[in-house]
Amino acid sequence: MHIQSLTVEQSLASLRTSVAGLTGSEAQRRLAEFGPNHVEEVGRESLLWRFAREFTHFFAIILWLGAALAFLAEYFDPGQGMARLAASSRQTTSQRSRVWQRITARSSSTVRSATT
Repeated sequence: MHIQSLTVEQSLASLRTSVAGLTGSEAQRRLAEFGPNHVEEVGRESLLWRFAREFTHFFAIILWLGAALAFLAEYFDPGQGMARLAASSRQTTSQRSRVWQRITARSSSTVRSATT
């Protein structure tokens, strides 16, 4: 039921009341049946605790461990992290280009032998 689309009379009838309100006996009966009409306040966790929880889920812990390992590596062998990464990248790139050259040479020789 969409009470907002009803007329005032229809709304009051659906709630079984009148413009004058509930009678004392009806109010007592509803109080006994449904309890007091109040909203309970729900306890909220503190802003600091919610902020701290953002740093303690699984993926965040993995990132923290990675950062700790990076700091340890930098402490014991300063300045070598990026140099090693760049050297590894150059090596991988040169290996990849040699593989592509071999693939191209094989495919062109296969095409030549197939056409002759």
